[in-house]
Amino acid sequence: MAAALLLVAVTSGGAAASSEAPAARCAAARPVVTSTETAVEARVLTGCTAGELVVFRAVFVARAHGTSCTAVAAELEADPAGVPQWIRARLELACPPGEKGLLGSQITVEMYGAGDARVATYDLGDAFTEKNPSARHLWTVEHVAGLGDLPVAPDPAVKASAGDGGSRTHANHEVYDG
Repeated sequence: MAAALLLVAVTSGGAAASSEAPAARCAAARPVVTSTETAVEARVLTGCTAGELVVFRAVFVARAHGTSCTAVAAELEADPAGVPQWIRARLELACPPGEKGLLGSQITVEMYGAGDARVATYDLGDAFTEKNPSARHLWTVEHVAGLGDLPVAPDPAVKASAGDGGSRTHANHEVYDG
């Protein structure tokens, strides 16, 4: 009985405070990786909501072109705060020896205001033509998106923003000989 009374008290207290704007919360879908005969593509959708309204959305797409390139890892990390304000996606895309390939990514950032929507799009790319037939290639692409201040980047990175939301992408390319 005491638990039921406590639940009623919490529920009614929340209803009384509902006149305040709900805090924005950011989340991301798990990365979706698809492959074709000539490329591997990884896509991540990040969104921030305030109550039931979407206030910020970022779509990140990374594509490695090559006949045998693969996505070898993907993981997500959220802002450790009680109400997450940003999401980090880390993708590893690999191409085996003998490939002549191209990495490209595109990020589309959308911010929704009371009467308008703002959109920013940016691209990031890297190409290689390796003479050594035994060289392997690994790209580690980090994408951060969310509201307010994003975590500090270790290096300058490509950025886009739309209103209070923002997004940043950084790619590291390593060549392994043999």
